[in-house]
Amino acid sequence: MQDLIARLTQTTGLSDNKAEEALGIVLSLIKTQGNEKKVEALFAKLPGAEDLVSRHGGTGGGGLLGKLGGGLMGGPLVAISKLQAKGLSMGQIKVLGFEILSYAKEKAGDKLVKEAAGSIPGLSGYL
Repeated sequence: MQDLIARLTQTTGLSDNKAEEALGIVLSLIKTQGNEKKVEALFAKLPGAEDLVSRHGGTGGGGLLGKLGGGLMGGPLVAISKLQAKGLSMGQIKVLGFEILSYAKEKAGDKLVKEAAGSIPGLSGYL
């Protein structure tokens, strides 16, 4: 995942640490809101994804921002709130989403990424 973190740093202007945290948040969104079996297959092609989710994804903050559950729109809205709380602008969040899903397509193929994350509001526009 270090190559993706470097890519995110370059395209968003974030520090390595912030890019890693942001990546963990987006991967957590995919894990909690995507098709479970397809997400497992996707993460198998993205070594380090599970680790980033466990370190940065969903259990750190408690309360509303602590977990990325919450129904159809709850997960995406919470993810955006968490990213903004980390200091990301909406422009950076858009670039982040595009780059992460482009990277996932490169590693796992377009079909698997669409099957894993295509039904997630907010991410489906990047597919």
